[in-house]
Amino acid sequence: MAMSMNQIRLYDLFRKELRLPDEKAAAFVKAVGDVVESEAASKNDLLATKDDIHVLKSDMHVLKSDMHVLKSDMHVLKGDVHSLELKIEQSKTDIYKAMSLTGIVQIIAILSGTLAIVKLMK
Repeated sequence: MAMSMNQIRLYDLFRKELRLPDEKAAAFVKAVGDVVESEAASKNDLLATKDDIHVLKSDMHVLKSDMHVLKSDMHVLKGDVHSLELKIEQSKTDIYKAMSLTGIVQIIAILSGTLAIVKLMK
């Protein structure tokens, strides 16, 4: 196993300053290297790849097109709601007319009945 300059400096530090035997210093450098590699690998897993970014861009385009469809659907619904409001107003007007006509017809019927009774009484 070829050691990098940093690993050699760490090895020398463990061997000279901490007075570890050669085998223990080498094992400690390897253990530290393994920990660093493991941490780096786990952090690399969190990074987005170019493929991830392309997938996200594709998803964003799909979402944008869905938003445009929803906007057009909203405009259609607004038109439908306005049309329904107009129909409701027209229905209200028609009901008021029918109620008024019914009231007038009832008054005429009552007056006609009253006149008929008065004529019969004479």
